[in-house]
Amino acid sequence: MLNKVLDKYYKRPVLYDLLISIIVVLGVNFLQKEDYISLNFDSNSNDISTIGLTISGFILTLLSILLTLKSRSILSNENNYKNNFEVFLGSSLYTKSIKILKKGVIILIFISLISLTIGALMKNLYKDYGLYINIVCLIFISLTFLRCFHILNLIFDMQNKQAE
Repeated sequence: MLNKVLDKYYKRPVLYDLLISIIVVLGVNFLQKEDYISLNFDSNSNDISTIGLTISGFILTLLSILLTLKSRSILSNENNYKNNFEVFLGSSLYTKSIKILKKGVIILIFISLISLTIGALMKNLYKDYGLYINIVCLIFISLTFLRCFHILNLIFDMQNKQAE
């Protein structure tokens, strides 16, 4: 059941991230209007978009490592797999992982640059809607990071199976 949900999510992660963001923003807006919560916003805050750029750097590093391992594996044994990790490098999961990680970097950079641009060039808009912009950024950053963490867990599971 969980795998079916994840497969569906991984096919269109941006769409689902956007839907989740809209639901959360509408929920926060409703809760604030009904005075259930009161969130204060510092209009000088751009830290969340900076975090997105930092995490995109982490994902780029992970991508570089995976691509380097794949290249080295191809050069060393021409598809004669010695361990489970090499099987991963030759599987469709590897290609899917690279696509997910690549899309994650693009999403994080895009969202972070939009937030930074609004904060720098449209100060009044950022003052009025900055809380919601930061919530959307936080959701996209969190979900993208969780997707990447899930891929890392799959890789670690493959390595642990080989060690057993």
